[in-house]
Amino acid sequence: MLQLILDFLWAFSALALISLSLGLIMGELKIVNIAQGDMVMVGAYCMYAMRDMPFLAALGSTVVIGLCLGFILERFVLRWVYHQGFIATLLATWGIGLVLQQLVSVAFSISQKGVDMPVTTSVEILGVTYPLYRLLAGAGMLTIVGLVILLVYKTNIGLRIRASIDNVEMASVLGIAPQHVFTLVFAIASAMALLAGALVAPTLSITPTMGLSFIAPAFFSVLIAREGSILGPILGASIVQLLLIILRWQFQVTIADGILFALLVIIVTVWPRGIAWKFKKRGRSHGTQQT
Repeated sequence: MLQLILDFLWAFSALALISLSLGLIMGELKIVNIAQGDMVMVGAYCMYAMRDMPFLAALGSTVVIGLCLGFILERFVLRWVYHQGFIATLLATWGIGLVLQQLVSVAFSISQKGVDMPVTTSVEILGVTYPLYRLLAGAGMLTIVGLVILLVYKTNIGLRIRASIDNVEMASVLGIAPQHVFTLVFAIASAMALLAGALVAPTLSITPTMGLSFIAPAFFSVLIAREGSILGPILGASIVQLLLIILRWQFQVTIADGILFALLVIIVTVWPRGIAWKFKKRGRSHGTQQT
């Protein structure tokens, strides 16, 4: 049982970080970023490309790359399709993901790559031997999640972000520049995704399509939370990961994943506005409120 708990905490830490990054984008920019899973993939390849550097230096460089990549994509691609509707933004992010996959395929080939663990020792916890790196990386990702939450709720920048999420027109009237906030949020969310990919890179095989295994659980984690919630994606990630751990304990991986997504579809269908949440939905275009 302890082994399952440790596995849950490790997997949850990564999913929580990715889900929070996706939730920030969906809450602030009102778009579904299909490329967020590919951002995770880019983070893993960044660590592979900088595998000869000290691990922490490579990690910091990956965060900087994520901030720059997010800035470029929001400023020069997504900004031009915000007002073209849901399908346009969906296709734009899907296209961004495909481009990222092709770029890494050309640069590194499609063969599997790997990154050495910076910490190879294991620790014994109540009779269970567990890799120390997973404990450290998991704690690091949960710390980042906590810092982002503090940023959103305890700083002036966070106040501007939350104001834009609630009602972008009213925030604009109050002197908040929405476009600047959009760029900042997308850059931070991109850096979070790349950081998650960088930290999980030593624990799995790195391929151009690895982002697909992250985007679906993260997307459902956001969907089963209330719209515009900052903490909701973290709650959703805990539900998704708990279901996944239990199902994989009882069934083969492919069967477990199939059952998981079927259950998640049912949850989203029964509670389309999130589990046990009451909220007001605010439209970007007209500033109207719907219950």
